[in-house]
Amino acid sequence: MKHLLRLVSVFVLATMALIPLAGSPVLAPAVEAQNDTITIAWIPKALNNPVFELGRDGCMQAAAELTESTGRTVECLYMGSVASDMAEQANVIESAISLGVDAIGVSCNDPDGCIDPINSAVEAGIAVMTWDSDSPDSDAITYLSIDNYTGGVAAANLLMREMGTSGKVALLTGVPGAFNLEERMRGFKDGIRGTDIEIVTTVACNDDISLGVQMVEETMLAHPDLNGWFFVGLWPIFAGRSAMPLFEEAVQQHNMKVIAFDTLPVQLEWLQDGLLHGLVGQKYWGWGYDTVYMLYDHLVNGTVYSGWTDSGMDIVTTHNVDAMITAWATSDFTRPLPLAYPPEDGTFTIAWIPKALNNPVFELGRDGCMKAAQDASAMYGITVECLYMGSVASDMAEQARIIEDAISQSLDAIGVSCNDPDGCIAPINSAVAAGIAVMTWDSDSPDSDAFTYLGVDNYTGGEAAGELLVDAMGEKGRVALLTGVPGAFNLEERIRGFKDYVAQYPGIEIVATVACNDDINLGVQVVEETMLAHPDLNGWFFVGLWPIFAGRGAMPLFEQALLDGTMKAVAFDTLPVELEWVQDGLLHGLVGQKYWGWGYDTVFMVLNYVANLYPYPAWIDSGMDIVTARNVDAMAEAWATGDFTRPLPPP
Repeated sequence: MKHLLRLVSVFVLATMALIPLAGSPVLAPAVEAQNDTITIAWIPKALNNPVFELGRDGCMQAAAELTESTGRTVECLYMGSVASDMAEQANVIESAISLGVDAIGVSCNDPDGCIDPINSAVEAGIAVMTWDSDSPDSDAITYLSIDNYTGGVAAANLLMREMGTSGKVALLTGVPGAFNLEERMRGFKDGIRGTDIEIVTTVACNDDISLGVQMVEETMLAHPDLNGWFFVGLWPIFAGRSAMPLFEEAVQQHNMKVIAFDTLPVQLEWLQDGLLHGLVGQKYWGWGYDTVYMLYDHLVNGTVYSGWTDSGMDIVTTHNVDAMITAWATSDFTRPLPLAYPPEDGTFTIAWIPKALNNPVFELGRDGCMKAAQDASAMYGITVECLYMGSVASDMAEQARIIEDAISQSLDAIGVSCNDPDGCIAPINSAVAAGIAVMTWDSDSPDSDAFTYLGVDNYTGGEAAGELLVDAMGEKGRVALLTGVPGAFNLEERIRGFKDYVAQYPGIEIVATVACNDDINLGVQVVEETMLAHPDLNGWFFVGLWPIFAGRGAMPLFEQALLDGTMKAVAFDTLPVELEWVQDGLLHGLVGQKYWGWGYDTVFMVLNYVANLYPYPAWIDSGMDIVTARNVDAMAEAWATGDFTRPLPPP
């Protein structure tokens, strides 16, 4: 295609990261690797570092999996210098270029020093992405790393779970002003805001182990009544046991709680021994594993990523530390990490509440919810239950009663698609007050206490629709839009995205925007009236699928223009009736919400939120499906079988 097609972002379920591996990736023209072999150079800051060696193992594992599953040879070249030196790293990148590799993943020793080497590789036709350490001004396609702010919030959640919401706390950081460390501290401070926790001091060790020990012990002398610590990095822990006697005594004899960043083996041993109480870890193995998959998808499927890709994080407590130690010992991080705080009774129950029952898209979400419950039960060795609860009609009063019923059953979590954002506030807040975690999906209640909202980015969907239409009809022509209820926010966002996209083509004119008030028959009427008023139309964008429900033959002027080839049409949603129209050549592209994922992803998200204390932003992009004649049969099969676990082929 001529430009960028937005594609779906699938939640990464491994170790409960549950952050889209690539936030709203998009599609560009696929690149064919030469000789059916793809070679990826994976370049760390330096060799002989345990976390980079772990990433190397992930790189090798991903290459082996892709070779086996695709029939295409994928190679991971582990290349680097012994020392963390930018000049040496530049030479390594030059060597990779001379070898003619297809892609490079690099952790930059210096953001500015990496610019020229990365750009040289890109100019040579080599795809480059950064991981762990970025070069933001280079031409790298994306940067894969942890969200340090979110990691800081997670550390705050862990400390409050272990210590409570009152007490005196100290923070240990490394080099003052270092962006990643400052972000962790900012997240921690925001995480404890509104509690009675007081940060009495923040000390720095300049990334020096001995100085870290000194600063911790001096702080213990100055504040012998400390209740907790947040080690923003693990520096003094490298000094070993007994190096900080005052610190150790306070932990072992005075119940002081300590949370630290990173999950290296030395920290895992301290956690086993009761000297640490929770860890927030970067996904070192995933640095290699995810990089290979991302570069492969970029080269073969044309996937293009946003400037930053969240690598997710591991939450480790006494409940899952043994599993993390085993992963380090075996270098096998493919198995999901057990829950940090599994339910005491071994059962986790979620009520999944749609706007109404007997709607095919909600029934599909129900199936996703049930499948996620099965998968999570097997994955974590607990019983996860999905209760499908709702009223027959889309009625807020009825939905409020359904939520009250869920509260009375003392469930663990609720996922709800709100009939009315304001009407949902009181029921959701009542559930949260009762200790039940609540998130919204499909339709939000932004002023409620729900911890997040899972929904499609309608503006981006409108952009994708615009690109589909331009790709089908060309860069010139007259276009009409059909919407539902005028002013509905989701529909207006789709229209805004569509208009912004086609605005870059002066030869495209939007001659009419008509509304049907979400009524099928009115939709048929206004479409046919528009065809009479504008018989020279070249394209349509149906912001929803309303008149398509009327069936074939209901819009003869519309259908004839499509069959004659003089007009192209794209629509939102990917329901079976629309898929048939794509197969018959009456629609040329669809932008679909992830109905099945509404259920599947919601289950894992609420479980992650409750059992791993995982902090989510206010909105999570559920991603979207792009359907054309090239992949419509695969989508039709997914609907027929109810199996949406397989990735949709590229459109």
